[in-house]
Amino acid sequence: MSNIAEIEAAIENLPDPQVDQLAHWLETLRQRRTAPPPVESWLQRARGAALPGMKSKDVMALTRGEE
Repeated sequence: MSNIAEIEAAIENLPDPQVDQLAHWLETLRQRRTAPPPVESWLQRARGAALPGMKSKDVMALTRGEE
């Protein structure tokens, strides 16, 4: 299969359980593609975590995931 029309035709011939499996796979793929990379996700959680009055050891614990 090399184009959308061929893929669509093949999907039309799938039995219902396989259509459900394909739908689940596509949704998982969509979520993976839109999810921020792990480092970006960590930065979003860590941003602004060092509040006034925090000690260096507390900040270091946050950077190591020892929350």
